[in-house]
Amino acid sequence: MKVRVLRPTREEAIAALLSAALFAIAFPPFRLVVPVFLCLVPAAVAIARAADEGVPWRSAARIGFWFGFVGYAANLYWIAVALSLFTKLAIAGYVASLLWLAPFAALWGIALFMARRLTRWPLAILLPLTWTAHELALNYLADLSFPWLPLGLGVSELPSLIQIADLSGVRGISFWIAATAGLMADAYRARLTSRGAALRLGGAAALAAGVWAYGAWRLRTTELRPVAPIGVVQPNIPEDEKLQAANRKRFVGIHAAATRRLVAESDPALIVWPETALPGFLVDHPEWRDSIAALSAIERDPILFGVIDLQWIDPDATPPRYAYFNAAMLADSLGRIGDQPAYRKKYLVPIVERVPFLNPAWFAGIDYFGGFGRGLDPKPFSFPFGDAGVLICYESIFPQHSRAFRRAGTEILLNITNDAWFGHSSAPWQHFAHLRLRAVENRVGIVRSANTGISGYIDPLGRVHGATGLFEPAERTYMAETTELMTPYVRVGDWIGVLSLLATAGLMLADARRVRRLRRAGAPPADREPLDDGDA
Repeated sequence: MKVRVLRPTREEAIAALLSAALFAIAFPPFRLVVPVFLCLVPAAVAIARAADEGVPWRSAARIGFWFGFVGYAANLYWIAVALSLFTKLAIAGYVASLLWLAPFAALWGIALFMARRLTRWPLAILLPLTWTAHELALNYLADLSFPWLPLGLGVSELPSLIQIADLSGVRGISFWIAATAGLMADAYRARLTSRGAALRLGGAAALAAGVWAYGAWRLRTTELRPVAPIGVVQPNIPEDEKLQAANRKRFVGIHAAATRRLVAESDPALIVWPETALPGFLVDHPEWRDSIAALSAIERDPILFGVIDLQWIDPDATPPRYAYFNAAMLADSLGRIGDQPAYRKKYLVPIVERVPFLNPAWFAGIDYFGGFGRGLDPKPFSFPFGDAGVLICYESIFPQHSRAFRRAGTEILLNITNDAWFGHSSAPWQHFAHLRLRAVENRVGIVRSANTGISGYIDPLGRVHGATGLFEPAERTYMAETTELMTPYVRVGDWIGVLSLLATAGLMLADARRVRRLRRAGAPPADREPLDDGDA
């Protein structure tokens, strides 16, 4: 694509930048709520106007591209902060991320344009269909999936507004938010007809009332069942220290001391250490294995800990060939390690953990960067109190992963993470917020242990308990809970997302065929009269 094709007109730039500015403040740590309902409105109005007036589709692509580029740039600046710990090309990696995500926003703009040009349906219908399809696509892009900012995340801190996630997952919340934006966009388009605008705004209020009423009912009637007290350790080890091999001997002692303090203050049934609490192979550090085994046996408490797991491929080769995994292992209350297989992380952070689509063996010469192996289908750990599934770090943003654990019968979920590399950016808050949605979708409690925070407990209603601060050591014990509910989302999956994607693809295909027929007949694609401002 030629660069000049992406050069927006003044009107296109205003619409894209207005939407991007609202998108930038729509998610945690901001608690403004309103921006998430408005962020799609300027872009959608401009795209609808272009479709109605017979403007070429490139206008919609430019609006979507620059909305995505600037909006993601404002929200994901922490990518440069995180990558700076691993590579001098951090800024290049950040820009590459934006150049990957922005075209998908452009594709959303094109989809909305084509659907509007074909049907002239209200934005209240077309906007939620196309945006929800866009979100679903970002969730399933193999090594480059990145569903970090669904619209539903913008209301994650309001329990009464996220309870509908048990019906349809986060995609259902995003669909509602986008439908509300569509109604407001239609109201703006119909502003010269006060009755038409009032009806649309009334529809938005009615949707909000329905979502709130369902949430209030769920909050009042959902029965929570205690499972077990779970202890977490937040050691607060900065990332630059974790990356230094000379410091590794200290880490098991730091975690062990915190564990003893935790046990002295409470009686947990399980103690959880964060992701890569031990950033190396147990085979290289027998003292780690001995220390953890002795600690769990003496305290009579199982310990779940993050570690780098090793799998030999050809130990006799020169050099030896092996695969390594970001993993969680269990030391049981008798001090046995490995009686239950390690859980190996399945969804890997692009570039940092696995370079997309390349053979991980090519990166074997770089310690624990770019060449991690991918775990297989998840299996929960079994305890006397029931089964617990593990989400390592970034796996918490993939709804289907938590759902797989719940379908396998897990009572609770455990999230271990190391967010130290995010620094004091917005990323730790956005990362933590996803767990509220996972808890409601599956109606399970989630206990989180984070190296530098935020650690905490999220109950099956999405409410946070005992969250720790950032960059401070902490030990907490939480009474984890679950429910007997097998939610519609767990049973059926992301049905709203799938239907939206199918509908969007169908509308785009129908419009493309129609345009092709018109061109063959010698007629221009925009063969209809432009809509008045008062039309839907």
